[in-house]
Amino acid sequence: MHHVRSSHIHRQQPEHLAGQSLLHPLYSRLYNGLSAGFFSSALPATLQGEMDDCPAVLRCSIILSGTCEIIFGGKTHQFHARDVATAYLPATRFQIATSADFSCLEVHITPELLQDMHTPLPWGAADLSPQTPFFSSLKANASVHKAATGLCQSLRKNQTNGPLSCAAALTILGQSFEQIEAAPQGSPLSRHEKACLHQARSFLLSRMDKAPTIIELARYSGLNATRLKMGFRILFGCGPYSLFQAHRMEHAKTLLKTHSVTETAMELGYSNMSHFSAAFKRQIGKAPHLYRKEG
Repeated sequence: MHHVRSSHIHRQQPEHLAGQSLLHPLYSRLYNGLSAGFFSSALPATLQGEMDDCPAVLRCSIILSGTCEIIFGGKTHQFHARDVATAYLPATRFQIATSADFSCLEVHITPELLQDMHTPLPWGAADLSPQTPFFSSLKANASVHKAATGLCQSLRKNQTNGPLSCAAALTILGQSFEQIEAAPQGSPLSRHEKACLHQARSFLLSRMDKAPTIIELARYSGLNATRLKMGFRILFGCGPYSLFQAHRMEHAKTLLKTHSVTETAMELGYSNMSHFSAAFKRQIGKAPHLYRKEG
């Protein structure tokens, strides 16, 4: 297991190592006080260390593929694709374990830059205290996911100097702040409803070629259709079909490593290639044949 300090990772990496592991992300300083990094790992990996960034930064992390488990403050947090974690964790010790094919985009901003932009902190405090940590976990909405995908592509192509990259990073931060502010204080879902929704999610994602109907999903979960759809948005950050499509396209990325575009589309239940290509590009940001060629 590697022992690290975040200040050693969140900086420009040697060109021959950048993007090769969690220890050496693709990193770019977009503006004074604003930066972004792309982390990826083909194999499962485990790191532990300390958040020692100086000056302190607020970080917003979007899981793009795979899963990870982070332990800090005596609590364990599980993350999947499209999860967004917004955190201010000065001098916090952590441990992270990732799955195979893990990737994550992380945007950093200093409290000073937020104040210069007259942007209130997402948890409503007037000032950041070095001793006051903050952590929030939500699902990425369509705007956040699109901006994260675009910024990730720019980092991978080393095309990060410009207004578009800054705009993408600020979109991710701004949209995430809005989601935090709009999140209900205390979940209106009962423990039983949460269990039903997790069962429904497992059923929904049990096969990638065809999604069950809302009626079928509701009948399986034991919830009515209205409560099911509302519960998905509260617990998972989007409706059932949006969640299905997100995971379907993540599965397509895996299939494209060993299958042709046509084979991948057929495996996912598409009879029309243009429909598959449009859905993949809308979700991933590029056409499937280009993704396969570059991957």
